[in-house]
Amino acid sequence: MKVVFLADAPYIHEQRWIRHFVARGNECDVISFRPAEIEGARVHHIDGAETLGKARYLVHARRVKRLVHSLKPDLVHALHLTSYGFLGALAGFHPLVISVFGTDILEAPHLTPFHHWLTRHALAHADAITATGLHLATETTRYAPRGTPVTVVPYGVEMERFALTTARPARDEVVFGTASRLSPEKGIRYLIEAFALLRARYGDKVRLVIAGDTTPAPGGPDRRALEGLAEQLGVAGMVEFRGWVDHESLPAFLGELDVFVLPSIYEGFGVAALEASAMALPVVASNVHGIPDVVRDGATGLLVPPKDPQALADACARLVDDPALRQNLGSSGRAYTGEHYDWRQNAVQMERVYERVTSSKQQVTRSAGRPGVTSQ
Repeated sequence: MKVVFLADAPYIHEQRWIRHFVARGNECDVISFRPAEIEGARVHHIDGAETLGKARYLVHARRVKRLVHSLKPDLVHALHLTSYGFLGALAGFHPLVISVFGTDILEAPHLTPFHHWLTRHALAHADAITATGLHLATETTRYAPRGTPVTVVPYGVEMERFALTTARPARDEVVFGTASRLSPEKGIRYLIEAFALLRARYGDKVRLVIAGDTTPAPGGPDRRALEGLAEQLGVAGMVEFRGWVDHESLPAFLGELDVFVLPSIYEGFGVAALEASAMALPVVASNVHGIPDVVRDGATGLLVPPKDPQALADACARLVDDPALRQNLGSSGRAYTGEHYDWRQNAVQMERVYERVTSSKQQVTRSAGRPGVTSQ
């Protein structure tokens, strides 16, 4: 099979899809607005008009369309709805698979009337639609044509890589940590505020490590604001800003922690929480959007209202006071992740989507019933 991916080539989770299908013997081309090499695939970098930001997608739409048709694939898979999915729709090639990841359905349709139209237009031209979680799939059905199923296909975790190889050391302190972009929607300020409350209660018994930085340039204003907040709250010396930790080094970073915290204001899926659970870490996370799909409250972690430092601190305090609870949530989290979000199983689910849409070269016939959510 020959597949053309419309995707951000540097993005690690998209690279995994592509490498999987290369390894399965498929011929894979990637059309990307950001350059990167992917072993076994040909990456076609669409450059020019970078100063226009995302408007350059429209500027280069004809160029992308010509390239797609010249490659003569068996199918096109667009990863991310409102950028590459829209380009896939404009390219007019079928079959077209569109995968929804998060903000592309939770935020983008509400930005402007144009974004709302763009969302519906892209989904109307898809022969198959996938979403990484049940919440995202349900949201997507609001914009898809009536009767169009949305299939849940997570981008899961490589369970062999995200495994605790040595027991966590016995120590008096409890190390909390997170790994994310230091952008406002990730809610890191609420984590720092919650940590200040924990320090007031537990002193040196608790520590916080934050992996991540601002994009596109490290050390940007969002990071400086967070560092200033830690200084203002008197915990600057107890909060470590680790900077970027690449995906290859992430298991080692998670192995340093006792509790993983995901304080997002919105989060389409929450793969970071899954990777932490795979490492047998208990997770404290915001009860928003797709996070409850991956963090089972009271079973694999603790869910709290977003933007609530006191609730976040209280949940973290439960895990400081109860080492057995930390252990039980972490063990259950690894078992749950392995059962539902093993990357190998998720890749097979996507293979089935490909098989379904390539069984006929014509667009999937849509019924007149209500849209639905399916799982593989």
